Amino acid sequence: MKFYISILLISFYNLFNIGDHETYLSITELMIHENGNLEISIETTAHDFEYVYRKELNKTLKSKILFGEEYYENEDLRNYLFNHFSIENENNKIDLKIIGNEVKLDGTLIIYLQGKSKKKSKYFKIKNDLLVSVLPNQQNIVNLSGTIKSSYTFNKNIRTYVFQ
Repeated sequence: MKFYISILLISFYNLFNIGDHETYLSITELMIHENGNLEISIETTAHDFEYVYRKELNKTLKSKILFGEEYYENEDLRNYLFNHFSIENENNKIDLKIIGNEVKLDGTLIIYLQGKSKKKSKYFKIKNDLLVSVLPNQQNIVNLSGTIKSSYTFNKNIRTYVFQ
């Protein structure tokens, strides 16, 4: 009987152990407004982001807590983010600004960005190779809404895509 209880406990431990995981995913929601304004949110796992940040930049990323809300300094995120995520509109790079971020209780990091397309267009080239240099199984899904409705999954082999 003890043997079966031990097997059961080990099974439950492995079922709910989230220390190491094989699925690495980010989801980016990009809203393109008629006036060219872009609203972007990038959702990923905070500890994966910290791990890749440390490996790639050789710096530690530490969160802060203010009024019970956990977040990172926007400047710290900028150091990594804009080397791995960018948007072009008809060969013009769109200037993106981080307007905030938060770390949820479940360990999810959400980064909020905004930008403005100078030209009204249905052509956007997106680079999204977040975390793939260190986590080769990382997949980055980008969902577009607004003037373009589309979705695409980026990975270590596909880092840019043109939405039309």
